[in-house]
Amino acid sequence: MSIFGSVIQGLSQALDLYEARHKILTENVANAETPGYRARDVDFGSALRQAFEAGTTNAGEQAEPVVDARATVKIDGNSVDIDSEMARLSQNALKIVALSQILAKKYAGLRAVINDGRS
Repeated sequence: MSIFGSVIQGLSQALDLYEARHKILTENVANAETPGYRARDVDFGSALRQAFEAGTTNAGEQAEPVVDARATVKIDGNSVDIDSEMARLSQNALKIVALSQILAKKYAGLRAVINDGRS
């Protein structure tokens, strides 16, 4: 049992997964011109479910990238669409910021309880 509770644990695991996804998406952008490279992503729902079932503390390390089956493969074998990858990166970054802010508020609430309401 975690001292911080399941909500903070879940938020932390989700943040780890979004960070891992961000790395994979940046790799896609970096390989946009690499012949034969296939765009990858993280199956977020499955990865988060596995993290909770396994009780891991760093879900991002266990997130397995999967080839994006929806991506159109170009003639050189590359399936990276730079526009959609940049949109995914932007959306993912917003989720990271939002989760970070939520976690910060949760920790601020714990700090207030520890300090008996004094900040």
